[in-house]
Amino acid sequence: MSSRPYMQFYPADYLLNTKHLSTIEHGAYLLLIMHYWGTRGIPNDDVRLARIVGLSVDDWLTIRSTIVEFFDEVDGQFRHGRIDADLAE
Repeated sequence: MSSRPYMQFYPADYLLNTKHLSTIEHGAYLLLIMHYWGTRGIPNDDVRLARIVGLSVDDWLTIRSTIVEFFDEVDGQFRHGRIDADLAE
């Protein structure tokens, strides 16, 4: 778990990079980055990702390609550069 009780959030940067997302995609992405903050990574496993974002696997697969563009895959985990940099500070 992250030792920080808070997560930095930069609304202007977030909106600049996510304006194209639907409401469901925003919710899924925000839930994933909050989970990432606490666990320092998320698995490349569609069943687990669907559970994290609170969607059925079928609904998750509908938005998956849009959401995973915000992450880099490394050794079976999705990494998020901005969050990793914040955690390293």
